[in-house]
Amino acid sequence: MPAPTTPHRPRRTPQRQAVLQLLHRSDRFRSAQQLHLELRDVTDERVGLSTVYRVLRALAKEKVAETQRAEDGETLYRLRTVAGHRHYLLCRRCGRAVGFTADDAERRADCLAQQQGFTDVTHWIDVFGTCPLCT
Repeated sequence: MPAPTTPHRPRRTPQRQAVLQLLHRSDRFRSAQQLHLELRDVTDERVGLSTVYRVLRALAKEKVAETQRAEDGETLYRLRTVAGHRHYLLCRRCGRAVGFTADDAERRADCLAQQQGFTDVTHWIDVFGTCPLCT
């Protein structure tokens, strides 16, 4: 008889805790490389860049962190602030994000997909600019 399965709980490593603490310090989207540099400045814990990427991917998969694409395609991360699907107006300089919903665009995409027989449809709506603080 196979052993009963238990739900997977993330390991609470010092590196994971260091990344989580850093994410708690700001609600702005930041790249793994930016977070890695910040970690070197604020903690004695040595955390390699590959570990930062691994922790961030795990946090995103667990829906603890959310992701946003930068204009150059790089993935940016921050702690999840609201449940549900959101889009963001993102400052290209500082990472400040203003959330919004795109109900009309999403309804049109769903309708188009249904009309054409598409399934498992995803979409991205990326809006970038420079916030008033960075102008």
